[in-house]
Amino acid sequence: PWRWPFPDRRVFREKIMRDTVYFIVPGILFLYLFILSTASHFRHITYPKAQKKYRCAILIRESSPLPDLYGKESPYEFITYNDLYQGIISLDKEHYDLALILPDTARTLSPQLLDKIYDAYDAGIQAIQLHTLVKGCKGFRFKFRVMRDEIKNSLYRAGNTQFGLSSNLLGTNMAIDLAWLQKNLKSSKTNIERKLLRQNIYIDYLPEAIVYCESYPTCPYRKRPRKMISYLLSSLLEGNWSFLNRIMQLLIPSPLKLCIFVGIYALLITAYNWTSSFGWWSILFGLFIVYSLAIPDYLVEDKKKKKHSIWRKKHLSSELKKTPV
Repeated sequence: PWRWPFPDRRVFREKIMRDTVYFIVPGILFLYLFILSTASHFRHITYPKAQKKYRCAILIRESSPLPDLYGKESPYEFITYNDLYQGIISLDKEHYDLALILPDTARTLSPQLLDKIYDAYDAGIQAIQLHTLVKGCKGFRFKFRVMRDEIKNSLYRAGNTQFGLSSNLLGTNMAIDLAWLQKNLKSSKTNIERKLLRQNIYIDYLPEAIVYCESYPTCPYRKRPRKMISYLLSSLLEGNWSFLNRIMQLLIPSPLKLCIFVGIYALLITAYNWTSSFGWWSILFGLFIVYSLAIPDYLVEDKKKKKHSIWRKKHLSSELKKTPV
């Protein structure tokens, strides 16, 4: 005859509570990532056309080929520098409104990039993260890194801004109000993102304002996660939700590490008690869906196979057609 596997009700209750605690954290994390991934598919707000004329100083290193590629008749005002801090401080804020910081590896700027920046700036946005795309490299390792970075763009930049939270700042390919930058930049190693978030200044992300790079750009300053995490309690008490959200995202493992962890734990639970493993396999399958939703079309579609219509980011695809990768 069949017997109840837990004759002691206390043991049964403890098992239920233990399984619930172990399951609730990855469950909440999955739900959080799913919401951000879905939100990234909505079209970014279109700012009204700027009512004033603005000027933007584009800061590049002396080794950058951009001035030669675009020529003297281009609308871009390139300012070369050896030291980023000295280059920014030397700018005349009566002459320039914004500073656009580009890496050595930048090679092409998308059409109307400055117009999109000016429209956002005219609407009151002081800090703008542009969309970085790397082209020209081949191989599985390169494609995997591009896919990882685009997932971060979808989740932690496009997804954040859909809820009114600040985008994560890459550290380069960004446009910032020059007056604020000169006031707050203490050296070339100043963490600009932390300064902006501490002052509760909104950072927007323009997915259609694209900077094409030859290789991966490097951040000019050092990012210190421990320093950011130390502001966890203060950002919560102050109600600085953008900063709190950024700190929480620092604690989330990368897509690969998270899938490996959940997969291994699901296998262990299956070997121990397969009836308790369904939830973990569901989370693993859900993470695959979340990350596939976060991957843009140009990385997965070809001439014969197209992504399902509900997964397509048509607004980004239209911009890429103007300057294809």
